Amino acid sequence: MGQEQIVLDFMDEVLNNHNAGNAVSYFTEGMAWHGGTVGTVAGRDNVAGLMGAVVGAIPDLHAELQDIAVQGDKVVVRLVVTGTLQSDLLGIPGTGQSVRWDAIDFYRLEDGLIAEEWAGEDFTAFLNTTGAYRAPWIQQEAPAPIR
Repeated sequence: MGQEQIVLDFMDEVLNNHNAGNAVSYFTEGMAWHGGTVGTVAGRDNVAGLMGAVVGAIPDLHAELQDIAVQGDKVVVRLVVTGTLQSDLLGIPGTGQSVRWDAIDFYRLEDGLIAEEWAGEDFTAFLNTTGAYRAPWIQQEAPAPIR
């Protein structure tokens, strides 16, 4: 199976089908998730736990692939992520609000498994849509929840 397909299968199974319990089967034991402002989560089980927290809090999460690039053992995806924040996530209260953000995720693979991920998430957009934070440069109100 090619590097690209491993990442696509991971995104489909864990994120879009909300099977975070299967995340460990895609990760090396030393897997590290680097999340920018969120920090680094190290270890296969800890990263799988993070995935579980995300899909648990946003049970209808959908990561829509926009672009993908592959070079050797590296895969980069650009996504639009949507869903409804139903329960607390990273200290942000579950509001029932629809959320949307852009992401660029960089994966490095080893022996057919994901060894590292650098997640470039637009966390400000996420916070804006939850109502937890309002960026001063945003003039309009946050969009109403999609029903």
